[in-house]
Amino acid sequence: MVQKTLAKYFFKALLFALPVLFYVLIILVVDPYNFIGLFKVIDDKDKFLVVQRTDESSPRGNILWKTVAFRQNPTPNIIIGDSQGKDIDVSIIKRNTGEDYFNFCAPGASFSTIFKTFWFATEQTRIKKVCFQLAFMNYNLEREYDLWHFSENYFKRPYEYFTTKEIFFDAVANVAWAVTRDKRIISRSYEFLPPGKMENLAQSRLNLFFSKYSYPQVYKDELVKIAQYCNENGIEYSFLILPVYKGVDEHLAKNNLFDDYLKFKEDIYSLGYTYDMDMLAGLKQKRSNFIDYFHPTQKVMDSLTGIVWPADTAKSQALN
Repeated sequence: MVQKTLAKYFFKALLFALPVLFYVLIILVVDPYNFIGLFKVIDDKDKFLVVQRTDESSPRGNILWKTVAFRQNPTPNIIIGDSQGKDIDVSIIKRNTGEDYFNFCAPGASFSTIFKTFWFATEQTRIKKVCFQLAFMNYNLEREYDLWHFSENYFKRPYEYFTTKEIFFDAVANVAWAVTRDKRIISRSYEFLPPGKMENLAQSRLNLFFSKYSYPQVYKDELVKIAQYCNENGIEYSFLILPVYKGVDEHLAKNNLFDDYLKFKEDIYSLGYTYDMDMLAGLKQKRSNFIDYFHPTQKVMDSLTGIVWPADTAKSQALN
């Protein structure tokens, strides 16, 4: 009788635990960010596509994906920035310079996130070269926020990889994409909006980024600190300002922010070698060169990458 009762409770407990076991198992096997590294059932290219699928998943997903990848395979040459630099194709740099680079740019990355990314990278390996892709839209104390916790929390408390609902949703999305190949799963980002809605989004982002502005002296101070660290440790560093559509400049001028924009450039120029691709006036005139007002198309980005890194190699040779 006792054995039957125990068996009954064990069976009920097992039924109760099945959903939990399934939840843990799908995360363990799919491992959407390669955080655990026990199984390899879905290709990394597919996983990374799923990371980009929405405007919610992309910021948190990119910072975690790239942090995990860098820890597993540290690269001495890195690019750190935000969504503008996310599409810099490091294979072009490899082809043109013979050097391996790691693209650590993450959508939504603030200056605080960029700073923490740099210091994290220095803890993982001896950095040789670093290019900071910086944007005026984030050089604003009114936009003080940080994405770094999206990776830091999991390294501090690994169990959260199994208790955070976003990780489970990412795992499910990976399975759905792998099984169905339904483009709707990976195409819900702003990049896929029709032209009319894209223009509305661009205007709303202009209002969001520049509705209030305070000069970020603390950002300038931290950049000076990083530049000093690079000089003291033999790290070759540079800065990259990517182009934006002319509508951004017009908005800044209309709202008395263009002088602040020039001050941003002056600050960056004073810190070290700066590639200012935003000086390419002809490129800025054509709306077709940009996805929205802030992000060049992949074709334009590839051309800019080809301009910057051969020049970077020439500069390195001159310095040596």
